[in-house]
Amino acid sequence: MNLAAALAQDYHVHSTFSDGVSTLAENAQAARRRGLRRLCLTDHVRRDTTWLADYVSAVEAVRDGSGIEIVTGVEAKILNQAGELDLPSDLGGVDLVLIADHQFPGEHGPVLPGEMRALIERGTLSPATVISALIDATVRALARASGRQAVIAHLFSLVPKMGLSESGIADGELDLLAGRARDTGALLEVNEKWSCPSARTVSAFASAGVPIVAGSDSHDCADIGVYTTVRETLDAAAAGSVA
Repeated sequence: MNLAAALAQDYHVHSTFSDGVSTLAENAQAARRRGLRRLCLTDHVRRDTTWLADYVSAVEAVRDGSGIEIVTGVEAKILNQAGELDLPSDLGGVDLVLIADHQFPGEHGPVLPGEMRALIERGTLSPATVISALIDATVRALARASGRQAVIAHLFSLVPKMGLSESGIADGELDLLAGRARDTGALLEVNEKWSCPSARTVSAFASAGVPIVAGSDSHDCADIGVYTTVRETLDAAAAGSVA
């Protein structure tokens, strides 16, 4: 892993096009001031999103040839066990699709993590079954990025919300997902906001040949490229401290 390169980029920056408080222009200016080399402007989309063309044009308008590479991304949640994504049909001008585990991808649609936690606590579902289903849905989602490069965003952020621990995920399941990410040309994001995934997971993906990128998940331009837990995770993964 090239830690310096990872920390000189931000692959997860929201704007006023979705739930951010900063404009695309403010985000780009902040990234330039921080000396980043690459910025992925990323906003939440759904299947019924109608502003995507305006968003793509607005991102193009903040590219000024100043040395920072600005790419266009969208973030979409995994909807179900089939790995379907909450994406509009036309992704013209979009470079990257961030695949996100905002809710548990159930058989018939997304399930709130609190509901999953209750099912686990009652013994209706086992932790192993839930984790395997989450990984299987993520594997399938990698094939549904509509021809764009996929970024696995804040992988396993859902796990503690369901009362589970990332440390309980079997090595074989990590290897399965990492191998699929490699085979599809996906990237793995280490996310500052949610402090995930763990150094162990990052190490497994890096060992499989998956490029590792950093993301602030910023909603305010003041947070762009500001990394504390990301730096710690990358350092630990590089040093082999992955217990």
